[in-house]
Amino acid sequence: MTLTDFIEANLTDLVQDWTDYAKTISAQGHPSTQTQRRDVGAEILRAIVVNMRVSQSAAQQQAKSHGSRDPASASNVTAGSHANLRVIQGFDITDVVAEFRALRAAVLRRWARLQPSPSVEVLDEMTRGNEAID
Repeated sequence: MTLTDFIEANLTDLVQDWTDYAKTISAQGHPSTQTQRRDVGAEILRAIVVNMRVSQSAAQQQAKSHGSRDPASASNVTAGSHANLRVIQGFDITDVVAEFRALRAAVLRRWARLQPSPSVEVLDEMTRGNEAID
């Protein structure tokens, strides 16, 4: 199963993993409702899937790894909107980065359990997933 198919098939569980973590940060005095966390988690994961399904050349992948990005892409708009909202809610950059790190970990940890053995294809998908989250 590809990583994008896995995300789509497991969206609810992945969002729950992420919202459980986000709730611990929110409990530290930052306002955030369960509905907000769930909705934004699903939106971010859907944007990641869209990003990953767009083909890219080796040169585009290299440029992306060096920080080149399309600010108008769905994943960048979604991530930026989430980060801006979190700053307004009183989160600092460490908290925002931690949320994205927790999302990455939830996705890759669950997906890795289903992989029978490491392969070039699995590594490529993990790389694309990391790029999309970054």
